[in-house]
Amino acid sequence: MHEEKSKDFLQKDILEASPFTEAVKVGSLGVFAGALSSAAFQWWIAAPRHEVLKEAGRGAGFFGVAGAAFYGTQVAVAQFREKDDMWNAPVGGAVVGALIGLRSGKLSHVVAHSIFLPIIIAGAEWARLETSLARGEKKPDDGFFKWPRRDPYKQRWEEIQKKDQEKGAAI
Repeated sequence: MHEEKSKDFLQKDILEASPFTEAVKVGSLGVFAGALSSAAFQWWIAAPRHEVLKEAGRGAGFFGVAGAAFYGTQVAVAQFREKDDMWNAPVGGAVVGALIGLRSGKLSHVVAHSIFLPIIIAGAEWARLETSLARGEKKPDDGFFKWPRRDPYKQRWEEIQKKDQEKGAAI
């Protein structure tokens, strides 16, 4: 019998993931969730059909952009810092907070949302980490004291050289 391996929708190791690809994946989920939630709300308040479709489109667009911006920023920051820890998500939250504030058109809202949303997200990330520790899971090793730091370019260059040597030996 042939067994197929199940593949996760999002890549587990965000340090190796493509920020653009992961942003597109999460953005597509955001489009679906935004359209569904906006249409359901408009249906709930008995809005006319054309209003339901218009609001579903708005919700789909905003949730798609917000989801892509949040997760794409989170992956990019993790790769820049070379750490996958709880501090990547609040940076993505700051970007989404700015997007939420931009919808209102006021600079004070942009600043307020860019400050308070990351605080909320950092609290949620901290709570997630504490509950996983309370369940007995190991604390992730962030490699803060590890030296020398991982060099992704050197690692990739070694992989390329190894493939070139294998090609040369095959000829």
